Amino acid sequence: MKYYQEKIEEIFSTLNTDIEGLSNKEAEKRLTKYGENKLSVKKERSKLLLFFSQFKDILTIMLLVASTLSLFIGSYRDAGIMLAIVIINVIVGFAQENKAEAIMSSLKKLVQSPAKVYRDKKIQKLKQEKIVPGDIVVLEEGDKTPADLRIIEAFNLRINEVSLTGESLPQEKHSNCLKEESSLGDQANMAFLGTNVASGSAKGVVVRTGMETEMGKIASLTQEENKSQTPLQKELGVVASRLAIFAIIIGFILFGISLYRGLGLYFALLYGLGITVAIVPQALPMQITVALSQGVDRLAQKNAVVKKLSSAETLGSTNVIATDKTGTLTKNEMTVKTVWFDGKEYEITGLGYQPEGDILDQNGKALDKKEIEKLSCLFEAATMASNAEIHPPDENHANWYPIGDPTEAALITLSTKLGVRSPNEDKENPEIHEFSFDSKRKRMSSIREIEDKNILTMKGAINSILTITRHIYCDGKKVTITEKDKKELNKLNEKYSKNAMRVLAVAYRRLEQSEKDYVIEEIERDVVFLGLVAMIDPPKEGVKEAIADAHTAQIDTFIMTGDHAITAKAIGEEINLGAGKDIPVFTSKELNDISDNKLKKIMQQHKSLIFSRVSPEDKLRIVKNLKEQNKIVAVTGDGVNDAPALKSAHIGVAMGQMGTDVSKEAAELVLLDDSYPTLVQAIKEGRTIYNNLKKTVLASLTTNGAELAIVLFGLIASTLLDWPIPILAIQILSIDLLAEILPLTALTFDPASRDLMIRAPRDKDEHMLNTSTVLEVGFLGLLMGLLAFINYYIFASGRVNFTAEHPLYPRATTITYLTIVICQFINIMSRRYKFSSIFSSNFFSNRKMIYSLIISIALVLLVIYTPINSYLEFTPPLTTDWLLIFTAGAIYLLSFEVIKWFKRKNKL
Repeated sequence: MKYYQEKIEEIFSTLNTDIEGLSNKEAEKRLTKYGENKLSVKKERSKLLLFFSQFKDILTIMLLVASTLSLFIGSYRDAGIMLAIVIINVIVGFAQENKAEAIMSSLKKLVQSPAKVYRDKKIQKLKQEKIVPGDIVVLEEGDKTPADLRIIEAFNLRINEVSLTGESLPQEKHSNCLKEESSLGDQANMAFLGTNVASGSAKGVVVRTGMETEMGKIASLTQEENKSQTPLQKELGVVASRLAIFAIIIGFILFGISLYRGLGLYFALLYGLGITVAIVPQALPMQITVALSQGVDRLAQKNAVVKKLSSAETLGSTNVIATDKTGTLTKNEMTVKTVWFDGKEYEITGLGYQPEGDILDQNGKALDKKEIEKLSCLFEAATMASNAEIHPPDENHANWYPIGDPTEAALITLSTKLGVRSPNEDKENPEIHEFSFDSKRKRMSSIREIEDKNILTMKGAINSILTITRHIYCDGKKVTITEKDKKELNKLNEKYSKNAMRVLAVAYRRLEQSEKDYVIEEIERDVVFLGLVAMIDPPKEGVKEAIADAHTAQIDTFIMTGDHAITAKAIGEEINLGAGKDIPVFTSKELNDISDNKLKKIMQQHKSLIFSRVSPEDKLRIVKNLKEQNKIVAVTGDGVNDAPALKSAHIGVAMGQMGTDVSKEAAELVLLDDSYPTLVQAIKEGRTIYNNLKKTVLASLTTNGAELAIVLFGLIASTLLDWPIPILAIQILSIDLLAEILPLTALTFDPASRDLMIRAPRDKDEHMLNTSTVLEVGFLGLLMGLLAFINYYIFASGRVNFTAEHPLYPRATTITYLTIVICQFINIMSRRYKFSSIFSSNFFSNRKMIYSLIISIALVLLVIYTPINSYLEFTPPLTTDWLLIFTAGAIYLLSFEVIKWFKRKNKL
């Protein structure tokens, strides 16, 4: 039921109530029927189920199978190590996913508030949970609305709905029935759960409670919307699937060959195990976790806190930013930008409520104290007709903040920054009487005692004040206002309004001594028009430049806001959202008239769009349509109304300072400085993370290719020469866990390439393992394995009765192991740059890589030359052995340099 379109009498009849409210007995019945007025939480998955779900990963399953095979053939050390790897990976995954769903608790905290309700024909203070439909609620300044109400009485009521609708200014409310269908932000006879009364008072009848309220709808949306897999999760799924399929096919083929050639079940299982261990990159999940953690740390140093590791990489894939306006692009702090006085316009510098800035003349020159003094009557009249205050930062506020109406706070800031407002103004010029603002008069006035004289000071809408104006301030004196003056003033008002500025007119009148009876109609007359003050919620510092950077990086940018279309478009033009082109604007009503197919076409045709007066459902629909176009979507916001879209997006971005707890919990990324430019920098970091992760994955898979090759060559040698396998499963594991894990991690510290933010975001269908990379990894892995086998062959050939019991067998496997390790070090270093030689000036640009290689070499030497070697079945190599190893490394390095030469020549 659309209560805002219903008359009060009809609502009373529908809800079976009246102006005196319900009885406690009736309320108890309704409480049983409708339930408590609170937000309910969707039942979460059990922690035990969440833990066991970690075992469904393909690589984990393969390791479990390999561990079971090891136990079956009596290789308990291999089984133990692989099982330990599985447990570590499962614990890491469980820890990442096992975080309490804090969105609902934040929403509950936001809306919890006692309420004043008519019960048994008298006002009672009740817990919010006990309110039911049909209750009559009393609202006063500072109250939090306890349910969705249809207003039945209102006196100068204004409600701050920014957290729900995104509207930056408190909204005037009334009790009149609305005829036309209206969006949430335009339902002026409704008050919604969780919003705050900025001024005035009212009575309202409760029409919706709990999950049926607008806030409850948001709670439902945040719980029902399933998160999409991140691009990295999808990519790793593709890599794991392809590796698993390859391992199974090769494993079965080799198992069958082994049995066919009569090598026995034990031998066939031994090689099946070797294939599994060789193909599965055991340390890759941990390497990726470490890599993402390092990226998260770097983002945190840049004031961007990532709550989920995989989201760090998602940033780099972003190709659409759907952003809220208020508090994200703009400061959510009303700021006076222009003043008109005595026929001249003046520009005001400074942003927000911090009282710092200047007033500039038409030539851009700052006025001195004497010149400011001439304008002081305008500023003093404006502030004397205001009740707000501004305060410096404290433990609860990072910046200067207002108490009271934001518009009035902007006027107080203006006079304070220019030094014309006395800190003791209320004492020096005490208020005798005040006529509060109301929606009918559209003005507010205050009678002040100034130098023993009573002065009426006034501010309000220009049309309202012009109707009672007799004079206008001109050249230091008052003169009779003319129709020409009024036309000029209306033209100025129209100009400022088109630029999304809120315009206030300021006036005064000196009262006669006989005017002691303060009747509003008799006092508010024949005023002197002083001037105009135009203010706006301004764009944040650096937003315009950040939007330009996003355009350069080929990222589409859409605005989704609860503000009016004119305001949103003006801000869009100021930040150059359309890059010089006209920006299409769609209201919520227009959006509802557009089908999803048509909406998608519009999105594809425009790099920038503005959606105004949108509801949380509208925002969610926009995000879903973008996702259905295979776009990687980042959504920014700071209000409760942004939570469903934040949660639905591939990555939600909340503001850390001005954002609500609800938006922060729904998001994966929190900008501590509330800076939109920080988001663009975070996207750059995300692209860097992906590029470095790709290097890590390809380098890791190259070693796995080498390990697979050496096992296959070993099978051939075992068949033809009756030799033992050239490397043991536990030695393959030690390559991954001892030799390469630190250098691979160090790859993630490589600096970004210069053209990173000029290129388009990577295509989501572009995989790490494509034809080009598979051929390269396959060739380099085969070469690495072949070189290792050649060294094994050189050492083993000529040995009589060379079996696994031969005393020189451990030395042979050690040579194989070290050949792969040396080639992998070269492989990792060569992976750092796609085209540049390893001998370029970039060699020392990543010092962590140098340190990691030194540590890894030390670890390898430790397990070779200390008593630990017996556990891994190593034996120290001789000088001649090292000659074989380094020769293989030189051949591998030369081969990689030739590949890069061809890449540079053909720009592959």
